[in-house]
Amino acid sequence: MLNYIFTIHIISRWKNIVVWSASMFLLALMFTGLYDSFKGEITDMIDNVPKLMEAMIGPLPEDAVTPEGWLGLELYGLLFPILLAVIAVSAGASAIGGEEESGTIELILASPISRGRVVLEKSLGITAHLAIVSGFLWGGIAIGSILFPFDVSLTNVFSATAMGWIFGTTVAYITMSTQALKGRKGLALGVGSGFVGLSYVMMIISGLLNGLNSLKYISLFNYYDGPSVLMNGLNETSFSVMLGLSGLFFVISLYGFYNRDVGI
Repeated sequence: MLNYIFTIHIISRWKNIVVWSASMFLLALMFTGLYDSFKGEITDMIDNVPKLMEAMIGPLPEDAVTPEGWLGLELYGLLFPILLAVIAVSAGASAIGGEEESGTIELILASPISRGRVVLEKSLGITAHLAIVSGFLWGGIAIGSILFPFDVSLTNVFSATAMGWIFGTTVAYITMSTQALKGRKGLALGVGSGFVGLSYVMMIISGLLNGLNSLKYISLFNYYDGPSVLMNGLNETSFSVMLGLSGLFFVISLYGFYNRDVGI
């Protein structure tokens, strides 16, 4: 039974994984290919960007005309984390919730598999799902840097992609913990989506109002900060914060599923 649940989790979601991985790969190729055509207009675009837009995508890098800056503006600033959040919320809500809705949770728990094992392997399945999708984004950029005039630091791109992966994992585990505690997939979807939305609003408000700048510290987007990682490399502190949050909500998921009556 070792890794049985993990394997089934990945196999049952292979279409979702393939579609999202292909989409990320093509997005990466598209943006690496467009850079050479648009780099002459990037400076003008930055000079005229509204303050609201800057608050929405984060501080604009001084070296935005570079490939790293271009990726930060067009892909890693907002698009990548939002897409990962969409995947993460769905995966987190359905990891155990999908089994309960279909009735297969009864078969799983009737076998010699502990509830803790179920949560662990489902969590690893989510983590692997997000890692595969994120990896295809990095792979697309790596291929694009060969096909097009796009001299980018693949090490920094990998670091920014890893920040997106742990960002998505945190969102997924927050969503999963809600379902594990309450047993309601719809509620988990709402909580996960609401958390991402509120976190994003906090980031925007902190960027627009100087007096509320401290709100950024309760925004997960502040710790993700992909554009900055592209320019400066991995921020170990921010990565550790999100890793710690993921661990916390994994433990909450364990507690919730262990102590909840699932009707068996």
